[in-house]
Amino acid sequence: MDQLRPLESLGYILKKEKLANLASEINFRELILEDLDQYPGFYDQYFIPANENEKRPRSVFLILKEFDICHEDQFIRMTTEIKHKHKIGFDAALGNLQLFNQQAPCIRVYMDDYSQIPELLEHYRHMGIHFQPHTKVAPYLSLIKLKKFFLMEPMAEGIYKSIDQEDIYYFVVPAYLEWNDFEKITVQIRNNWTNKIYDAAQVSLYDKSGMIEMVRIFDLKADLEKLTYLRQKYTLEIARL
Repeated sequence: MDQLRPLESLGYILKKEKLANLASEINFRELILEDLDQYPGFYDQYFIPANENEKRPRSVFLILKEFDICHEDQFIRMTTEIKHKHKIGFDAALGNLQLFNQQAPCIRVYMDDYSQIPELLEHYRHMGIHFQPHTKVAPYLSLIKLKKFFLMEPMAEGIYKSIDQEDIYYFVVPAYLEWNDFEKITVQIRNNWTNKIYDAAQVSLYDKSGMIEMVRIFDLKADLEKLTYLRQKYTLEIARL
């Protein structure tokens, strides 16, 4: 373990979640969605209610009219300026999601106080960000791709634990998969194992040699033995494809 080092990198996470209009007493003129099941493989699929000690902050998605991904450095500067100049505790990441059978750019937001959303919207709007107008969106499943900074510490070779998020783990796999193949493999592994309760997503990290492909696991009871088993199973199933 002495030779292993923390892993810090910019990258993408690809996941599937159930989205719908943000439930709020505020009548937003912007289109804002929230995830109804943040870790569906853990909570929703097996009907496990989260108790008060296990509740996770839900993501809120501010849907954009357009955004040039080449200007994401500009977005980071905007976000940093809002954080420094105004008393709003939040985390924001650029991404895209499926909406009405099309790709829609978005800003994923976590906030300490969601009553500050109107103020946050106003700051972004003042800086030139344009939001899609509000429309009714019934609950639906969407693939969501977010670009973010990952910070993780090693547990063993190729297996990591998130430094800034509880109960989040990662392990390296040999290749990238299309989401349908990844989902199929996840179902196969889960159906042939007694430890079925975890949520899985795909992560791709930038590296000087290319991309590091990983699986992200959310599990309240994960340990090195369980993560090692999962990594072996995903590696085997990927090789079969």
